[in-house]
Amino acid sequence: MAGEYGYKCLKFMVVFFNLLFWLAGCALFGLGIWLLGNKGEVAGDYTKLAGSMNYKAAPILCVVIGAVTVVVAFMACCGAIKENQCMLGSYFAFVLLIFSLEITAIVLTYVYREQIEKNLRGDIQETLNEYKDHDHESVTRAIDEIQASFKCCGNYQYQDWFNTTWGEKNKGSVPRSCCKDPLNVTCSEQASRDPTKIYKGGCYEFVRKYLLNNLHVISGFGIWIAVIQIMGMIFALCLCCQIRYGNDTYV
Repeated sequence: MAGEYGYKCLKFMVVFFNLLFWLAGCALFGLGIWLLGNKGEVAGDYTKLAGSMNYKAAPILCVVIGAVTVVVAFMACCGAIKENQCMLGSYFAFVLLIFSLEITAIVLTYVYREQIEKNLRGDIQETLNEYKDHDHESVTRAIDEIQASFKCCGNYQYQDWFNTTWGEKNKGSVPRSCCKDPLNVTCSEQASRDPTKIYKGGCYEFVRKYLLNNLHVISGFGIWIAVIQIMGMIFALCLCCQIRYGNDTYV
């Protein structure tokens, strides 16, 4: 009887951990759909300064990973309930692959962190060229909000604006969001002659810190997911072994 109880408890643990895994997949899938639906509507979305391609890739990645997670977790629950060794084995292989890819991504992020920061600097400068572009109104709002909120101007310094597409049309000027006094209508136009009325420091460090803070939140969430994955794999492997060797010992 004790063995039978242990077997049922093992099945319960597989279902329990994969139910958590399934919920996490649903949350990730929903987040990706929400981001795709609001990618051009959210004013002040700081991630837009990290490059438009990165911004588009993130929600798509959330949708794909979320969908795969939902399917794999459902497979594990069905395998446990039906005592299907093939489904449990497939689940173990899929989760092991996903876990391996996660570890690889973490290692690559650490190894290439300097290159990632270099790309971020280039992406921000490139994004400044989209300022006041009719096809990138959300970027314009994001830039203005960041400069006004963090009291910064440009990428590294306010002169960065002089080399942008907008700066070439407005010689010696910076956006009004760079002004210390937003009601001063002339300060932005006189930036090259009188920079005392504008913020001189760049916004790169603020954007970098913002993305790092969000990365810490994502990392914390990822650790909990990793724990669920490991526990799910362990219990699934144990259950798979019990099914393989039969339940006659519990009778």
